[in-house]
Amino acid sequence: MASRTKLSALLTLGALLAAWPVHAADAEGSDTKPAADDSAPADTDTAATDEKADKADKAADDKGSKPVADTAPSDLNTTVEDPSKSYYFVGLRYRYIIVPEFILGMYADGGTTVGVHALGPEFGIRKAGFEYNVSLWWAGYYMDPTLFKAKSDPPTAWEIVQSKINVVYISADFLWSHDFTPELALNYGMGAGLGVVFGPLYRNQAYQSANGKYEKCAAPNIPNPSYCDGSNDHYGNYQEKDWTGGGSKPTVFPWLALQTGLRYKPHRNFVARLDAGFGLSGFFLGLGADYGL
Repeated sequence: MASRTKLSALLTLGALLAAWPVHAADAEGSDTKPAADDSAPADTDTAATDEKADKADKAADDKGSKPVADTAPSDLNTTVEDPSKSYYFVGLRYRYIIVPEFILGMYADGGTTVGVHALGPEFGIRKAGFEYNVSLWWAGYYMDPTLFKAKSDPPTAWEIVQSKINVVYISADFLWSHDFTPELALNYGMGAGLGVVFGPLYRNQAYQSANGKYEKCAAPNIPNPSYCDGSNDHYGNYQEKDWTGGGSKPTVFPWLALQTGLRYKPHRNFVARLDAGFGLSGFFLGLGADYGL
């Protein structure tokens, strides 16, 4: 019995020893399973990362392919003006003023149509389709020797008058705009200002010669006492005094005009104008060129 018991114990021990490698292998297999399981989440994270990268690439591609028109409002070269913003310009203006004979005829007999050149710098401020342009400009009211007399004077009171008068104006134009396109608009409004007058105005009594033409008198009673009388001292290119000296030449002269024209803005930094109007001095046509600050 004892021997059987020993044999049974030995067999049991041998079975256990024989089974140990298999158990150990199973144990090792069970230990490596988590590693295999851990690999699955790693693959999932990689896929998610790849998906995010693809979305980022797609967003970048979409952004890069956005139409240029979408960024136009921020384009520095746009001519579209923001109505809530003020725009500043500095430039030059030129005007050709036509003083017609009929305007001179309102105050005196004789005269002729006079063309006046005018030029000067200007500064403009524009907002919401309204602008005002302030300018300091010069105008030359030059006239060749021309016959004049007051309407109430007799036919023997003709004088030959020559003007070399200059006027420096400071004025402002107040203009509204009607836009045809962002670049082209119709301007309309008025201008007002005041000018300082300087320069000589020559006067000389005149007589009618045998050929019917009027010529300057040389001196009182010479050569024709009927015309060359002693009623004044307008001989030898006499210079008319201004108001401060008791003469008839003005010291200041107002500028008042109604005007219209076209405004062309091909670039945010450049504006050109064609001006036309009528005022106290007559009709005028003008050009303006301004740089946007």
